[in-house]
Amino acid sequence: MKMTLCVLCGTRDASFVCHTCGRVVCHECFDTNRWSCRSCINQTNSPTVKGTMLIPPTGLFFVAFVMIFVGILLMSLAPILNHGDIGSVGTVILIGPIPIILGSGPFASVVVVLALLLTIVALIFGVILQRRR
Repeated sequence: MKMTLCVLCGTRDASFVCHTCGRVVCHECFDTNRWSCRSCINQTNSPTVKGTMLIPPTGLFFVAFVMIFVGILLMSLAPILNHGDIGSVGTVILIGPIPIILGSGPFASVVVVLALLLTIVALIFGVILQRRR
């Protein structure tokens, strides 16, 4: 197996490919934070920020929380806004290990059982994913 030499320095074996220009470069001529070669970094002249993300994880958590809250609010208001025709509604609220089960309508018991089953499945998946770490 023939090793390719670095395009920039020409002395060491190339082990990376620049994401910007596609050159094959060695570990000395490559910046793993930007995934670019030394030449492309010098051309951009922008400061290197290690671990830069477009949206921080706390921002993603806040966006997800707001979306879940709005979804629950819309699901709660849907029967009321449906021309006064209130269908069956069931909810399972978990506060720690204690479930609070609410339901109303002709099929409330079925909806509550389905919500409880989905909650149990979600808890099982949570335990499985926690054990994988």
